Amino acid sequence: MTMRLKDSLSGVLTAEEQQAFVGSYDVVGDIAIIIIPEILKSHEKLIANAILAGNRRIKVVAKRAGLYGGEFRTIPLSILAGENRKETEVKEFAIRLRLNPESVYFSVRSGNERRRIASLVTPGESVLVLFSGIAPYPLVISQFSSARAIVGIEKNPEAHAYALQNLQLNKNLGNIILYLGDVCDVLPTLSERFDRVVMPLPATAVTFLPDALQALKPGGYLHFYDFQRPNAFIDSVAKITDSCRACNRRVKNFTIIRCGHCGPRTYRICIDARIC
Repeated sequence: MTMRLKDSLSGVLTAEEQQAFVGSYDVVGDIAIIIIPEILKSHEKLIANAILAGNRRIKVVAKRAGLYGGEFRTIPLSILAGENRKETEVKEFAIRLRLNPESVYFSVRSGNERRRIASLVTPGESVLVLFSGIAPYPLVISQFSSARAIVGIEKNPEAHAYALQNLQLNKNLGNIILYLGDVCDVLPTLSERFDRVVMPLPATAVTFLPDALQALKPGGYLHFYDFQRPNAFIDSVAKITDSCRACNRRVKNFTIIRCGHCGPRTYRICIDARIC
């Protein structure tokens, strides 16, 4: 697709513009999200229409109008072509997920990782998902495991609202409870401790490690996500061991999973750790 798109624009863009052109783009449901360098701004509508013409499944083309940021890791989008909407629906391993990619954070690239976590859950487990967003982890875990109960906590009101919609869209999944609020406020109100705690917030999850450990049963499993350089993966393990030491817990064993490339020599990793 990238080469065909570049070919379709070869007679329009100068050599310098061709060099700056970013031919790849993310697809969220039926929305293509593209990056337009400043040098190509005058051609952005042409590029967007070329994407629409080349892929019948895409109904909206939007450009990134800023960077991921803010408390909820969202990104501003500007529609360039197609239907005038930002809401869409994603299908992930038979799960339906409705969302607006401008108002909530969602990574289509983490689908296989969510499926991996679900495959680790054993029958009868209780699972806690912190920063649960629009509920992809709870829903995938419910669909592909025999967990007894799955609890999600999300602070972004819009993401939580979509999560409740998604729970209705996937009506056969009845073992999920979703809470709106800050992890630090909600966790103390829960009487249950969990067999497994998932922390899919690489940028700042370390801040919530004490809360996660408090909610985890002895012998339970922690899935801690972090951004890290290849030669420093063990530093992410140290974050867990330090937090364990502070609350008289210990890491019995761990596995480091590389689950995404997110920048120059920077990876998203998951530490699967059993905590005693």
